[in-house]
Amino acid sequence: MSLGKDHELVNLFASGSALVFGLIWMFFGNQIINSLLPVQNQNIFYYFFSGVIFSLACVGLYGFMRTILCFTEFMVGHDNLNAQLYENLLSEEDEGVFLKNKNGIYKIISPVAMQVLKLENKQVVGQTDEDIHKYATANKIIHEDQRVLEFGESVYWETYITTSRGNEAYLCKKFPCRDSKNRVTGIIGVCKNISQLKKSQNANRHMEDRYRNLFNKLPYPVLVIDSSSLLPFTFNSAMNNLLGYEKEEFSRMRMSLHIEADYLNDFRDSITELNSSHGGEFETHLITKNRDVLNVTGYAQEIIIEDKAYLHMMLYDNTETKKSTDILIGSELKYRSLFEHANDAIIIVSTNSLNIIDANEIAISFLGYMRDDLLLMSIYDLDSSVNHALTQEKITDLEIYNHALYEQDIKNRKGEKQSVEINAHKLNYGNEDVYQFVIRNISKRKETEAALKSSESRYRQMFESNMAIKLVIDPDNFHIEDANPAAAEFYGYSIEELKGMDLAQINILSRDKLNTLIKQTREQNLGFYSCPHRLSNGEIRFVEVRDGPMEIEGRQLFYSIIHDVTASKEAENQVLVASKMFDYSTDAVMLINDKNKVVSVNYAFTQITGYQQSEIQNKSPEIILASHDATLLNKNVLESIDDSGQWKGEIWHRLKDGQSRPLSTSINSIRNENTNVSSYVVMLTPRHTQSIEQDNQVHFVELTELPNKSLFVDRLQNAIDRAQRNKNRLGIILIDPKNFSDINAQFGYDLGDQLLKAISKRLKYNTRDSDTISHFSSDDFAVLIEDLGDIQQMGIVAQKLLSTLSEAYQTSEHTIDLEIAMGISIYPDDGNQADSLIARAQTALLTAQYFKGSHFELTSASMNHNAKMWLQTEANLHTALRNNEFFVSFMPQIDTSTNTIDSMEALVRWNHPQQGCLLPAKFLPGAQQSGFIGAIGINVIDMALKDYRTWLDLDLPIPRLTLNICYSQIDTDLAQILIEKCDKYNIDYQRIGLEFSEKGYAQTTDSQRAVLHQIQSNNFHICIDDFGSDNSSLNCLLHCTVTEIKIDPEFIAKTRESLEAKNLLTGIVSLCKSQNIQIIAEGIETELDRDYLNDFDIHHMQGYLFSQPLDSKSVQKYVKRITQKK
Repeated sequence: MSLGKDHELVNLFASGSALVFGLIWMFFGNQIINSLLPVQNQNIFYYFFSGVIFSLACVGLYGFMRTILCFTEFMVGHDNLNAQLYENLLSEEDEGVFLKNKNGIYKIISPVAMQVLKLENKQVVGQTDEDIHKYATANKIIHEDQRVLEFGESVYWETYITTSRGNEAYLCKKFPCRDSKNRVTGIIGVCKNISQLKKSQNANRHMEDRYRNLFNKLPYPVLVIDSSSLLPFTFNSAMNNLLGYEKEEFSRMRMSLHIEADYLNDFRDSITELNSSHGGEFETHLITKNRDVLNVTGYAQEIIIEDKAYLHMMLYDNTETKKSTDILIGSELKYRSLFEHANDAIIIVSTNSLNIIDANEIAISFLGYMRDDLLLMSIYDLDSSVNHALTQEKITDLEIYNHALYEQDIKNRKGEKQSVEINAHKLNYGNEDVYQFVIRNISKRKETEAALKSSESRYRQMFESNMAIKLVIDPDNFHIEDANPAAAEFYGYSIEELKGMDLAQINILSRDKLNTLIKQTREQNLGFYSCPHRLSNGEIRFVEVRDGPMEIEGRQLFYSIIHDVTASKEAENQVLVASKMFDYSTDAVMLINDKNKVVSVNYAFTQITGYQQSEIQNKSPEIILASHDATLLNKNVLESIDDSGQWKGEIWHRLKDGQSRPLSTSINSIRNENTNVSSYVVMLTPRHTQSIEQDNQVHFVELTELPNKSLFVDRLQNAIDRAQRNKNRLGIILIDPKNFSDINAQFGYDLGDQLLKAISKRLKYNTRDSDTISHFSSDDFAVLIEDLGDIQQMGIVAQKLLSTLSEAYQTSEHTIDLEIAMGISIYPDDGNQADSLIARAQTALLTAQYFKGSHFELTSASMNHNAKMWLQTEANLHTALRNNEFFVSFMPQIDTSTNTIDSMEALVRWNHPQQGCLLPAKFLPGAQQSGFIGAIGINVIDMALKDYRTWLDLDLPIPRLTLNICYSQIDTDLAQILIEKCDKYNIDYQRIGLEFSEKGYAQTTDSQRAVLHQIQSNNFHICIDDFGSDNSSLNCLLHCTVTEIKIDPEFIAKTRESLEAKNLLTGIVSLCKSQNIQIIAEGIETELDRDYLNDFDIHHMQGYLFSQPLDSKSVQKYVKRITQKK
């Protein structure tokens, strides 16, 4: 057994002493014996001690040599062990190491190893495990060390420690340290951090468990097969359920046993093709356990499991789908026809994204959006509420019950609320489930219900009061069902006597006259009617009666609230008015008070003049006169009334549609008890006695109920007069179904009449309320379009009508296709009289009839070219949005005083397939006209913010992103869109600026400016572009809150030539400083421009001097280059 180093020093001392004694005895032993012993004993003792000392010298020599060799292990061997340690660890990548010699003494240990072995703050080097650890731990370690030293084994273990980074896992290993002769000279220990490996293993284990669970729960059949033997490797329960086998039974069967014989070779070929292409779609026929044949399609993908290729197959049973294909095709055609020609608005919504994927023309007209804009919206975008709770609830109902019927307030494009009834269903649309929302406008019904609830509420409050006289009446027999104490007191009957009493016992008017009076009151929207009532003592009292419907215990009754107005002077006049109205009820009657204001009119007045009481009440009676300068109660009229109490004559009356006609007129005065004139009764009689129905027969076509040619020409001339005054354009479209005579000959005139009605209906649905539609002749129609913006707008309207009218017409027995020709003329381009405009339109119509199919023509080649170019632009814009052809470039804005970037301005570009890169001036006007500007704007905002987020993640110093916004984009949705997009990319609102042209900003309405204030309240910046290009510049600064303005380059150029312009620029700079508005100079191309503007204290600039427009990656390089220059 080897001793420690201290023991070897003792051995060295003893061995050396023995050798010293041996040498002394060798040289001085004889002398010592001679001096100490007698002569006779000297020889004996000499040899005896010589033998003993020789033995000691031999032992000492052995010990000395042994000690020297031991010291060699400790001293010289120490370096050898270090060398062996490094040699053994050359291929290891470890964080902690330690080294022991064969005696278990630690020679080297790293700080990480001390931390992992929990030996911090201990003296380790030069110590054994027995010195460091407790008995049990030391014995365990010594036993492991013996395995390493004696058998050359490696010992592994894992341990966990707590560091500043949290709990970390380490894998530790002990293995032999060998010299160049492969002899074991010690023990090496290494410790490696495996925390990341542990996390990855846990994640993989979790993903494997999730995959296994998901695989078993998949609702559709999944099968993994050996592509050579066609034996199942694994499958889910849906697969064996599909074929009707038990799991164990199915697992032993080849797939060829489940394939119909006629399709087996095709299936094998499909497997071969799938193997060669590593995956793809397939179709086959499977046979179930019950011998049923299933038509199955699916997708297969090659996967590798344990170095062997398998096919992973997902299957779909479309047997029923195949059977119903023909039925679906027929029903789809019928549904589409009903969808397009329904009377209600219909929108189709995706069940996955809740985005609108289709809408009929009624929906587009009702909501006010262009079709393409509507198809970019979600069903939530129509909800006027903030949290969309009702919509979410009904979507849930649709998923559960497949149907929902509810009422809701939605908003149109202008942000106006509309009360609608929505009948929603979940149905199959093509190959996917969708939600169909049938929307019916019930705004008017809601108003009526609100009025009814209001009147019921008033009734309940008044019936509970003893001050008002109240009766409840059965409308079937006019018997009094109930009365309150005030009624009993007023009429002089008890409540029991009033109950069951016939109303005729207290009302002097006959039943017929009372019905007439009530009918007139309701038709004229009067709140009450006046009549005489008889009390129990025979006294006649004049009363005002206010009544309305009510329901008591399921019975439909009506209530009457009665006010005694006999004693009131105001009531006396009203009684006289009522009497006069009945006296002259065969003619139009209008009551005027002494202040020349209309008090009331009768039913005949409404029918003859077209004015409702609500439209004329409390207004001057001159509203009905044809001449604006005429006075009804003029001096001659009043003098005649004073002399004879009456005036008769003729007035010219202006109808609501603008026509004028004479009316025979009689005006009578009504005097009060003081003989003073309190009112005038005006009776009007048409000079020609034809009825309203006769008038309609003259001006309207009975079949289609549309204005005829005569009325159309009259309205056209009036429209021309208005357009001249307002300096507007208008247009007319003449429409001719080219093959209509052939259809009449083939199918008969009854079907022809049905087509004419259908055409008129489609025209009504696809034009504005302000437009005039006319049944111009036997099978021709005309449309008058007022307030035209430009000729291109007329082309868009014509194309819309052309497309709508050319769609197939579905009758009960036939499907009819019409070819439509249209001729268009424009005021004032084609004339300033109705006759000339119609003549020019007829000429264009003749030209259109020569073209095959449906076609429209304007009066000149240039007009046709411009209109059709705009239509082509609209189609191209639609394609560009679908193909993502728009992209964004960025223009830096520089602070020249610090040479830093202020902002990046986003500029939209169109990568046109034929024309290359187009600038905004080439396509934005068309986008605004066609309504695509909203969709393009949303795409640009999203792309620009996405790039900005990338720059921010790269820590590029770009304080702000500026977005160009067209004034037509400023609507109630703009703020929400900006907020949603910024939240999507986690961008602070104050980093975003919105830029509007000065001219565009000047055109904004009050509601649009309110939207801008809302945007600014969310910390978005507002910038006015092209400042100085319009005469409203200073007005914009004074009336809007902006943070930046951009000076127009042309205005800057003027300052070099004009002292006035130069002084104005100085004033603008001073004004902006006082208002804390930053000025940016545009179009800076030279250093002279920069220095010139610096003299005006303008340091924020943009232009080609600094950079051309850049793509996103070029921006990154540009910013880094600018930053390095600093």
